[in-house]
Amino acid sequence: MHRVRLSALTPRLSFLLAAAIFTSPTLANPELLITGFTSDSVARFDLSTRAHLGNLDPAASLDGPLATRLGSDGLLYVADEATNSIKRFNAKTFAYIDTFVDPGDGGLNGPTGITWDANGDLIVPSFNSDSILKYNGQTGDFMKVLVTANAGGLNGPDNGTIVGPDGDLYVPSYFSNRVLKFDIETGAHDATFSAVVPRPRVIEFRGASFYITSESTDAVREHNATTGAFIKNFVTSGSNGLDVPIGMVFGPDGMLYVSSGSNDKIFRYSSLTGLPIDIYLQAGAGGIDAPTFLTIIPTPATALLPLMTLLAYRRARR
Repeated sequence: MHRVRLSALTPRLSFLLAAAIFTSPTLANPELLITGFTSDSVARFDLSTRAHLGNLDPAASLDGPLATRLGSDGLLYVADEATNSIKRFNAKTFAYIDTFVDPGDGGLNGPTGITWDANGDLIVPSFNSDSILKYNGQTGDFMKVLVTANAGGLNGPDNGTIVGPDGDLYVPSYFSNRVLKFDIETGAHDATFSAVVPRPRVIEFRGASFYITSESTDAVREHNATTGAFIKNFVTSGSNGLDVPIGMVFGPDGMLYVSSGSNDKIFRYSSLTGLPIDIYLQAGAGGIDAPTFLTIIPTPATALLPLMTLLAYRRARR
């Protein structure tokens, strides 16, 4: 089968191709990955049947995993907080591959999240140093401190750190109760964006809004993606027993999955209304303790799309 590189296509065609793949019905047997911070594991579940399929390879010796994301290379990356490193796994077999960012490299101290810029370089929040670090996306080598310590009031950059649809960096600042916005190239703080969120954790963008788990209000909040202004509690405080929400992901099935940190449950809500559907997983499923991040692993055909879509979109705007 011939493979077509997006960069070889016209900007508009590459954008449309990425969008077509992203929305195609190839999401067969997706899996839900759940990081267990205090169980030092990442459990795998069949999204549709809820069957526990096992955990990530124990050879990685995870210690305090806080986030998992798919890279554009099709590999699974894990921010391992207690070892101050980023580890990689095969996203098909879930076997441990290597430690991509070595412990403490570049001053990394308490990595909480993972995201990538448009060049494919790795962006990692360093929780204990209140900074954001950048690493070469091919080699894992340290490149620079992208966001300096306490810039814009940054205090406790957390696991929801993500590059938004506009290409800028959005960072939950846990201790200052803010979501902060930074230029992805220079690291400059955007003071025009203001989002007040009590104990912010994980961010998801949809349309003109971003959604974020608010740990201390037991809610999933909706904010304006451009200004940061609060719109409403999308999932109301404590809905269906939600207590200390941390991880969150919108599924391909029209459901919003949210992890409840204090009671170790996973809840489902309507992705349209935020109303409760059910308790997706009860406490103890897969041995998970303190679920902190949720990732849905698609089939290989769709695994690369988040970054591919962003790259194509940026090319189309030039």
